[in-house]
Amino acid sequence: MPPKRKAPAKAADKDKDKGKGKAKQQKQDGQKAISRDIDVPVDEGYNDRWNVKVYVDDDGIIYDASLNQTNIGGNNNKFYRLQLLQDAKSNEYFAHTRWGRVGDFGQIKTMGPESLEAALKDFDKKFKDKSGHKWEDRGEPAKKGKYTFIEKSYEDDSEDEKPATKKENEPEEEEEEEEEDSKIESKLPNQTQRLIELIFNQNHFNSVLEGIGYNAEKLPLGKLSKATLKQGFDHLNELASLIKHPKLADTKHHMTQKEAIEEYSNKYYSTIPHDFGRRRPTPIDNQDILRTEISMLDTLTDMEVANTIMKTTTDKKKDAEAVNMLDKRFGELNLDEMTPLEHKSDEYKMLAEYLVKSSGQSHGIRYRLEDIFRIQRNGEEQRFENSEFSKLHKSDKRLLWHGSRTTNFGGILSQGLRIAPPEAPVNGYAFGKGVYLADISSKSAQYCQAGMSGNTGLLLLVEAELGSPMYEIPTGDYNAEEQAKKHNCISTLGVGRTAPQAWMDAEGIHESLAGVTFPDVSKGIGDNKAKNANGYLLHNEYICYNVAQLKIKYLFRVGF
Repeated sequence: MPPKRKAPAKAADKDKDKGKGKAKQQKQDGQKAISRDIDVPVDEGYNDRWNVKVYVDDDGIIYDASLNQTNIGGNNNKFYRLQLLQDAKSNEYFAHTRWGRVGDFGQIKTMGPESLEAALKDFDKKFKDKSGHKWEDRGEPAKKGKYTFIEKSYEDDSEDEKPATKKENEPEEEEEEEEEDSKIESKLPNQTQRLIELIFNQNHFNSVLEGIGYNAEKLPLGKLSKATLKQGFDHLNELASLIKHPKLADTKHHMTQKEAIEEYSNKYYSTIPHDFGRRRPTPIDNQDILRTEISMLDTLTDMEVANTIMKTTTDKKKDAEAVNMLDKRFGELNLDEMTPLEHKSDEYKMLAEYLVKSSGQSHGIRYRLEDIFRIQRNGEEQRFENSEFSKLHKSDKRLLWHGSRTTNFGGILSQGLRIAPPEAPVNGYAFGKGVYLADISSKSAQYCQAGMSGNTGLLLLVEAELGSPMYEIPTGDYNAEEQAKKHNCISTLGVGRTAPQAWMDAEGIHESLAGVTFPDVSKGIGDNKAKNANGYLLHNEYICYNVAQLKIKYLFRVGF
């Protein structure tokens, strides 16, 4: 019997289910399995994977190591996969490795069959050779010139990483389940069914991942855990400081700015794998590249919630009763209301007019409005009433636009609009970390990136308590939140050169919106008469720094 291993020196944070739907049992805490039914995929390079499983010791430690190393100067961008495999029918074990450039399949070497003690020795030696750490110290910071250990998430791997190959005469279980589900009639309105299909479309997820530079099919490192994503944000934060303060490289790191940026770019790419093909990895040395990488991590974080809902609702073994798949996914959103509006109603017509007539000519967007839904998120009204924002001496509530990719709406509807996490660098956001809104529909529509979802996008109308006055500035300032607080303001207005010419009460749209204003589009959009409308912004931008200021009111399904 091999000796028991001590826990790693630096334990990963526990993943917490922040959703308001039915809680899902957690199977993993860092590298430790806390549920017996966790399914750790055998590396695809193993040549007889049906007969083995990944070894999990008596303490629950999963013997599966994904490592990555990027060195921009040497044009290195490589992975190393290491697993201890156990034969399912005997006491024979294997130390399996696969390595190569990120995006390639790589080379393979499998040692064994051998005893558990011998396989553990081979596993430990390979891990120490590549990372510089003992296996039990895998949570320690990566050593310079060595591979970085990537903590992965194994949650629901049984659903999304099963091999495509099946045994002879094996029943087509997945196809049968889909056929069975199609026979169960949905209780949702047709418009809502179509919306849920759009939000949870797997092809659109794949398209977005490729569009942001993360190809989930090519990268051999599997799914990144929340702890790994946080570490990626931490490296970007350091890069943001080096870009902003060049002297920091010398005073803090005792090297040139170029050397420091290359080192932390290496750390970031080693933590968050990128497929550069044979190209040299790009140093993250300017604001444009920094913002692209921040956007990538933001997107991966946002998509996680919807992805979790898709997996949870696909597990038929856990269903207490036969329920249509769309109904199950809708239920996970935990909404108090999602009412499709009648196209002939005054409410629909006024909202449609706001959409079409608040479109800026410079954006060149033509809408094909398909549906509008009245939304009420669970707990959102109460959150506002319990907050300081419901008791402002000078209130300024407005009905404003917010756009996002369709793949983000599983998270937005179930958990609400969110603000970037503390570890994200503040200078990656034009007016600081907040929720960005607009009074021009086409300004928000640009963020839908509808080309990744079949030229169909989703827009929100959000009731925002902005307070009066707002902190007004004509150009971006990532310290805007701090400056707004100094001026006793709760929101920032990035003043655009063109703006709605008049505002009106939204009670005419719905009685619940009494006291909330929105642009009187009959008066048009024109030159902004404000004296500080002289910056680079063409249209107004509103930034709220606390989600309690916000209540989602309507969702628009729009073709482009």
